[in-house]
Amino acid sequence: MTHEGDVATWIAALPKVELHLHLEGSLRPATLFQLAKRNGVDVGATSAEELAERYTFNNFGDFAALFFAGLSVLRTADDFTDAVVALAAELAEQNVRYAEVTTTPINHHRRGVALEEYRDGLDEGRRRARDEFGVELGWVCDISRESEDPASEFTVGFLLGSQAPDGVVGLGLGGVEDGFPPELFASSFARARANGLAALPHAGETVGPDSIWGAVRALGAARIGHGIRCLEDPALVEHLATHRIPLEVAVTSNTRLKLVDGVEQHPLTALLDAGLVVTLNTDDPAYFRTTLTQELQLAHRVHGVGRETLLDMQLAALRASYADSATKSRIRDALAAV
Repeated sequence: MTHEGDVATWIAALPKVELHLHLEGSLRPATLFQLAKRNGVDVGATSAEELAERYTFNNFGDFAALFFAGLSVLRTADDFTDAVVALAAELAEQNVRYAEVTTTPINHHRRGVALEEYRDGLDEGRRRARDEFGVELGWVCDISRESEDPASEFTVGFLLGSQAPDGVVGLGLGGVEDGFPPELFASSFARARANGLAALPHAGETVGPDSIWGAVRALGAARIGHGIRCLEDPALVEHLATHRIPLEVAVTSNTRLKLVDGVEQHPLTALLDAGLVVTLNTDDPAYFRTTLTQELQLAHRVHGVGRETLLDMQLAALRASYADSATKSRIRDALAAV
């Protein structure tokens, strides 16, 4: 008989891949407080420990307030580098070998951050993640639905210009889903795809199946961020399953943002039972107080997901990733040895 402790140890040691993780949502209290102190930003706390007490919220508004407080401390290339390095250290502790990290350039541009500073900070952080921690990173730069005029095509223009960071693998679409359907951004995604970038939008997190259909049909989505509300439309489930379009599922995020009634009520097993390609992710790990290791353990402990399925989900994430062939080969070999 396999003991729970054995499974927890196995999960901790498992080589991992993460596809849905926001850099701006990865600032743990110690990092956020350090950057705030450096830049003279008042974040309403006199210590990292006091700040940590704010990492609890009752609704999306509370979460948004904390998220934008985090944005305010990111000002220079060094700030972005330090944020990336802190994230890489955390990923390495979990044996995450590769992660695709979402970041939102327009949110920094609108605050007056020079795009060259943003780029240089990401580049240096990515280099140090590889050299110091053995963690490979790819960037997904996303459009903020409520912040970007679709006609401006700001984000895709940035990605196709000289100021883009190295290692960008795709164009994302985040922010407020309600009132900002995917179809508004079809032109940006067409440009991105034509230039070799993957279409990696959020959809079906807070809005129903129409949002996911829009992401698939209008944007050519290669993966769907969240996508849990696909279950409301059997034809959509069949389409996603048939075309093997992966979902980037984040159980704790959905629970903390009150999109499901509780961890036990999360539709993770329904998604798996429907034959969908499911990957597990943290979304905003600092603010949701989770890690990828914890997400895998939660899937096992609460939803009864066994070792074989957990391993399959890591292989699915690797296949769905845009890691280079050498990185994929190394991680595939590591997973085969488990």
